[in-house]
Amino acid sequence: MVNKSKILSDLSKIAVDAMGTFSGVKKEVETIVGLRVNKIINKMNLVRRDEFEVLKKLVQKLIIENQNLKKKRKSPQKKNL
Repeated sequence: MVNKSKILSDLSKIAVDAMGTFSGVKKEVETIVGLRVNKIINKMNLVRRDEFEVLKKLVQKLIIENQNLKKKRKSPQKKNL
């Protein structure tokens, strides 16, 4: 009986150690994959989301300003007599 509980204790200790090792391996793989993905994205010269949002707002503002200028140009101008 003592022999069986020693074996079970050893097996549980091995299982705990294996889980710790797998957890470390998982974190390492995630880190490596993340670095490679970032490297690929940087090579593609993609725009960041915050830069995109700033440019989007600027373009929307310019479109509205352009429309307003077109409206002013189309409206009849009054001549001073």
